[in-house]
Amino acid sequence: MRAEIIHISWGGPDRFITDANGKLWTFEMHRYFGPSVLTKNGDIAKRQPGEKSPFWHAFTAWSQQGERVDENGRCIWIEPEKPRLIHLGGRNYAIEGSAIAAKAMQDAQSKEGS
Repeated sequence: MRAEIIHISWGGPDRFITDANGKLWTFEMHRYFGPSVLTKNGDIAKRQPGEKSPFWHAFTAWSQQGERVDENGRCIWIEPEKPRLIHLGGRNYAIEGSAIAAKAMQDAQSKEGS
């Protein structure tokens, strides 16, 4: 007796996300393989977005913000704030409010007072 195995991979439901440039993307989210961008016919696109595509910025923000979806299946995401940087010298920067930035500011103030 020969055993046959059938594997069905289902990603559903379709999600819609608008990138920062205003382009609407349709994709399905698979729990193991992640998102697959779909064609207008609902098939998985043969060419998925490249790593620099604005789709990935929107998708990553949506994913990090809890994967919220409205009643129409549109993904809700907010553009993340860009961190403010403090120049430490040369090519070195620190995020404002971090311990490194606070130490650098403290060191700079103590040098001014000397």
